[in-house]
Amino acid sequence: MDYLINPSAMAAAFFVPSQVVDTHLKLATERQLKVLLYFLKNASSGTDENSISAFLKISKSEVLDALEFWVQSGVLTKTSSIQSEKTAVVKEKALKPKTVKPTRNEISSVALGDKKLAFLMQEAEMKYGRAMRDTEIRTLGWLYLDCAMDVSIILMLVEYAVNEGKPTVSFIESTALDWMNSGVSTLAEAEEQIETRNRRKTAWGMIESAFGIERRKPSDKELEYAERWIIEWRFSKEMLKEAYNRCIDQKAKLNMSYINGILERWYRDGVFSVKDEKPKKKSKDKNDFAGYDKSLVYELFTKDD
Repeated sequence: MDYLINPSAMAAAFFVPSQVVDTHLKLATERQLKVLLYFLKNASSGTDENSISAFLKISKSEVLDALEFWVQSGVLTKTSSIQSEKTAVVKEKALKPKTVKPTRNEISSVALGDKKLAFLMQEAEMKYGRAMRDTEIRTLGWLYLDCAMDVSIILMLVEYAVNEGKPTVSFIESTALDWMNSGVSTLAEAEEQIETRNRRKTAWGMIESAFGIERRKPSDKELEYAERWIIEWRFSKEMLKEAYNRCIDQKAKLNMSYINGILERWYRDGVFSVKDEKPKKKSKDKNDFAGYDKSLVYELFTKDD
């Protein structure tokens, strides 16, 4: 190839994520690429839709539409989303009991006279398949002593974490808090929580496959869509792909809300395969007589009986 980058042009360079080219270049429109490049160039100094609109001489709505494409693609994120995540973290911290986790020695002392606690530690170690670490012992002891979580539920949680390949203190603690905040108090309710999460994960995997989305952690809204489309409405991968293709044809980007509208209409009309969809009735063209001799048409409608 006879082309090289001019070194002088690199004096004022800016960063472009590689996934823009590797994954999204084929789907992105010229306008979407221009908006992204301007945004990335001015990201450090700050920019908004008004300045982008003025520079590129396109409407503000077109700018917002292009930015939303890059949000859906995972290249950009909204500050409102970041704020929501921060708020969620604050709320989660507020939900945690203020009691300091008991020490290993305190747990050992209590376990001498508490058979349930002793059984919990013994069975949990078997599920881990190794000697538990200090932080793990303290976390399980905290769930039992301070949070009053039933031993059977704690053991189910440990087994679930191990099976998921996430036997970390943070995963066990966050999942336990989710369960407590959801009012889980019985083994059956804990099982339902696990089954719901597994169903949503499986459904999202089907969405990834149908839409050609690279593996990533889905948002809560995306999991909600996956559960609705696949578990509740029972759409096949074929129909999901058809809805995705129609979305791309109309919007030139992945838009979950638009796809939900398509699937909702199909579900309401009982369309669960492409052949089920009734063809749209062609509206009668007011120019049905186009191409005919106008004098003959006039004579036809003014002719006396």
